[in-house]
Amino acid sequence: MKEGYSDILSRIEADPKWYDQNGTPRYDDFHPRYCPDIYSSQVVLLRIGCQVCGREFDVEMHAGIFSRIEHPHKLHYGDPPIHDCVGDTMNCEDLEVLEVWKKQDTFDWTRLHALEGTIT
Repeated sequence: MKEGYSDILSRIEADPKWYDQNGTPRYDDFHPRYCPDIYSSQVVLLRIGCQVCGREFDVEMHAGIFSRIEHPHKLHYGDPPIHDCVGDTMNCEDLEVLEVWKKQDTFDWTRLHALEGTIT
């Protein structure tokens, strides 16, 4: 189960646009430069769903994921962000790979559209 971040969520009326790998709510449009690990060279934005209520979330994953997993469609986010549902404590349903990004040696990000799509 992830942290609820009530200290952030109680002060901002808008819903988060996405959550990072730690479940931290994020309010700017997604870009891989907002990844909480500055050393990551690969970042993925996934759409997941709560297996109880069906609420969907856009979530980010990063770090050593590509060194262990050959394809982003095999990623699993784990528990969804806290949303006051019994599903907070259950694994999410992985629905879609929304964006896949790789950092080049020049520190520019390149999007890899061919790796995106519905998870089956």
